[in-house]
Amino acid sequence: MLSWTRQHWRPLLALALLIGLPLSVLGKIAEDVHEKEAFAWESPLMLSLRANAPGRFAAVARAFSTIGSAHVMLPFCALLAAWLWFRSHSVARYFLVSVGGAVLLNLLLKLFFGRARPQVVPWLWQEGDTSFPSGHSSMAAALAVTVTALLWRTPYRWLSGVLGATYVIVMGVSRVYLGVHYPTDVLGGWALGVAWAGGVAMLLWQRLREAQESGRR
Repeated sequence: MLSWTRQHWRPLLALALLIGLPLSVLGKIAEDVHEKEAFAWESPLMLSLRANAPGRFAAVARAFSTIGSAHVMLPFCALLAAWLWFRSHSVARYFLVSVGGAVLLNLLLKLFFGRARPQVVPWLWQEGDTSFPSGHSSMAAALAVTVTALLWRTPYRWLSGVLGATYVIVMGVSRVYLGVHYPTDVLGGWALGVAWAGGVAMLLWQRLREAQESGRR
């Protein structure tokens, strides 16, 4: 009975946490953004974060934004995908669909919503495109979920999860601190990245496990 319970409830829990909850968050925020509803709590939060963050956080925020930019992430992901390709074509394809799909969806949603970037605090980073959802945040979330899924059957899965979560959180907070994103942009980006990468992982989980175990291409 215990094994049956685990076998059936673990996928349901993963479905709820990785897909159901993020999609609910993304849908609610997206609806309000589309209807141009105001989020009264965002400006006070942005002002408070800028006023109360440690002085050195500006350098940290800029560093994370640089790391998360397309100029760094695209070559990094291309190299990682190439390395995975030589190990397993199936694993490399999974990585590209999981991370690349999140990036593509983010671009499409930015074009659809066309939300202007905030003008609450002076920008400490230059951006030119639209604001919702945050590309840095969605990319970070998708990458963290994807890498953790790849390492799930290894002793490094919990380390990957903790480091990935830390990276995702600091990336999102950095974007708000720099003034170039509303908090809801970041929440939407996180939700998008987790939902897409989580959905891809669940859909391809069995095939991914077989490829990792057999080493077949």
